[in-house]
Amino acid sequence: MDRERRFNLIDEPWIPVAAGRASLRDVFSGSGATAAGGTPLEKIAVFKLLQAIAQAAATPSDNDAWLRLGADGLAERCLAYLEQWHDAFWLYGPEPFLQFPAVKKAKLISYGSLLPDVATGNTSLLFQSQMEQPLDDAQRALLLLVNMSCCFGGKKVDKSVALSPGVTKSASGRPGPALCAQGLLHTFLLGRTLRETVWLNLLTREQVAQEKLYENGVGTPPWEVMPRGEADDVAEALKRSLMGRLVPLARFYLLEDDGIRSVEGIQHPDYLQGGMIDPSVTADRTLKKPRMLWADPQKRPWRELPSLLGFLHQEESDGMRCLQLSWCVPRLAAAPVDSVRLWSGGIRLRGNAGEQYLSGSDDVVESEVSLSVSCLEGGETSDWFMSFQIGMGKLEKLGNLVYAAVAGYYKEEKADPADRAKRASLEFWQQAERFFPALVDACNQAGEEARNAVLRKARACALDCYSRACPQETARQLALWARHRPFFGRGASA
Repeated sequence: MDRERRFNLIDEPWIPVAAGRASLRDVFSGSGATAAGGTPLEKIAVFKLLQAIAQAAATPSDNDAWLRLGADGLAERCLAYLEQWHDAFWLYGPEPFLQFPAVKKAKLISYGSLLPDVATGNTSLLFQSQMEQPLDDAQRALLLLVNMSCCFGGKKVDKSVALSPGVTKSASGRPGPALCAQGLLHTFLLGRTLRETVWLNLLTREQVAQEKLYENGVGTPPWEVMPRGEADDVAEALKRSLMGRLVPLARFYLLEDDGIRSVEGIQHPDYLQGGMIDPSVTADRTLKKPRMLWADPQKRPWRELPSLLGFLHQEESDGMRCLQLSWCVPRLAAAPVDSVRLWSGGIRLRGNAGEQYLSGSDDVVESEVSLSVSCLEGGETSDWFMSFQIGMGKLEKLGNLVYAAVAGYYKEEKADPADRAKRASLEFWQQAERFFPALVDACNQAGEEARNAVLRKARACALDCYSRACPQETARQLALWARHRPFFGRGASA
C-alpha cells in the first residue's frame, strides 16, 4: 500500500448526502449538505462522527450556552477545529485515520466480508447485486467508520493478534456497542441542514455530568490521542467517556489496497455491564436487567414514538428513555426552530455460536416523523402527547384485532393461521403509515373529533385488510368471514 498521505476526509467527498457525497468541510460550511444519505447503519455512524467532532470542537457548558452558540457558531468552531486537526484525518499514511498500522500481521480479508449485503465465503449468491465490487477510497472510509461501532460479531477478526500485553482474544469478536445482540434502534433529531442537525443533537457538559453515565465526561476523541492497544490507559478512558460511545474503536483495522486487516479492538461495556449505552438508543435502565428498544423490520420505528417520547410525561427515573431526545427536545422551545424531524433506524440481527448475520425477515429499518415544536412541550399538561398516546394505543388495538380475526378464520378452516395473520397485520400497518402524519396533526387540535376521524379511516382499513386476507367465495367461507369479522365495539373511534 502507498505509505504517503492521501485522501483526507476533511477535503474529499465521502459522506453520503441527498445530493451525492460531501466532505467534512462541506457539512460544516453548508455547501449543499442538507440531509444524510446511505443506509441506516451509515447514517448512524455519520451522525455519531459529526457529533464527536462537534463535542470536541465546542461542547457548551449548559443549554443557555448551546442556544448562544447556534448552528452557525457551532459550524465555525468545527471548521476551525478540523483545520487544527487536518493531519489526523488522512485515510492513508504513517498515522491513518482511526487505524492501527501495528495490526499489519493480521490476516488480510476482503472488504466485502464486512458488508452485510455482499456474498462472500460460503454465503449463497442469490442476486447479481450481492457480488463483491471494488471499493473506492470514499467507500472504504465509510466502511471503516461504520464498523467502528456497528461491526457484526463473529470470526472475521484475527484472534492471534493482540496489541496490549495479557489480552486474550476469543474465537469470535463481540458485536459493536451500537448493535449489541439483536441490533439496537437509534434516534436523532434532524434539522434543515446537516450542520443544524449536529447542533440540535449537541450535548452539554452539564447534561453529561448530571446523568453520571459517562464517568470521564465528554472525553477526548481518539484521533487526537489513539490508544496503542486494547487495554491501555487511553482505551480505558474511552470506555468511560461519551467519545468512547460516539467513536468506540470496537475493531482495530488497517486498510490495504487489496483488502483490510481486522482485529477485535476495545471491548466496550454494554447495557448488561453497568448499563452503558449510546445516548441515541432507548432503554429502561431502572430494571435489574435493562430493557432495550431493538430495531424490528416487522414494526417500523414510527410505531415506537410513544416510547421514544415517553419522557414528556414521566419522571426521569421511570420507563423507557432516549437520552439524546430527553436532553435535547426540552430546549427546543427556546431555539429558533418551528419544527423538527425524529429519525430512527437500525438493523435486526440474529446470532449463532458467536456469529451475527442476517436471515429470514432480518433487515435494516428506518423512518422519519415530522413534529412541530409546540407538540413537544412536556409535563402533565402535554395535551398533544396524551392524545397521541391514546390514538397510537387504538391503532395497536386495531392491528391486534386484524391478526386475531385472520388467525381465527384460518384456524377454523384447518389451515396454518400464523403466517396469514402475520401478513394481514403487516399489511394493515403498511396502510396505517400513510395516514400516520394526519394522526400526529389531529392530536394537536382541541377535542377528540379530529383524532377520531383519522381512527375511523384506520378502522375501515383494518376491515379491508381482513376481507382481503379471508376469502368469501363460498357459503362456508362467507359464514367464517362473518363469524370472525373484527368487532370494534361501540362508537366510531375504534
